[in-house]
Amino acid sequence: MQILAPFAGGPDEYFTSAGERRMQPPPCCPNCGSKRRLRFHGYYVRYVSSDATGDPLSLKIRRYRCRDCLLTTSLLPCFCFSYRILRGDLVASYFRGEGVEAREARWLSLLRIYHRRFESWVPQLTLHLQEEFSFTLNHLSCRASWRRIELHLGSCSTANGRILSKSGVTLLGCYSCHQPKFRSGDVGDHRHVLFSSGKDPPM
Repeated sequence: MQILAPFAGGPDEYFTSAGERRMQPPPCCPNCGSKRRLRFHGYYVRYVSSDATGDPLSLKIRRYRCRDCLLTTSLLPCFCFSYRILRGDLVASYFRGEGVEAREARWLSLLRIYHRRFESWVPQLTLHLQEEFSFTLNHLSCRASWRRIELHLGSCSTANGRILSKSGVTLLGCYSCHQPKFRSGDVGDHRHVLFSSGKDPPM
């Protein structure tokens, strides 16, 4: 399973300060609910755009393993989007209509793809927002939808974390890696969502 973990800095600080070492395991297993301390289980590599240069950075993502169910949990820093190379604040800036810095102009075509995916995901996302946070995105443009999300739920990383913890979905889609493996009723709890096993949110 993958969860978003708080991290005070951005990708560059994470990279230069070995931020993966500061990632602590959750208090209980997100898969089975066991309260036994999870065991460190190594790292895998994720690429995320730098906030200083715009270049991709190779980040280590820490993993833990449950002593009871034996499943692993990875701690993705909160400035990341699952399955996305572009960091959250860059995506948020573009979605708000603020454009991008010259050093990150190389990512414009990818940002347009993210924008189209967000647009296709909004009808499903608004169902979760209405159920869990009592507001909707009905009849709003993508830019207005994004601004309303940030108004109600905070910055991009904060909003993404809050939605994921409540509904098991993200701002850009729903993925099987965020669903607990052993808890009953998960499919029912997310009955409005078509799960995606790939890298794209439902279209």
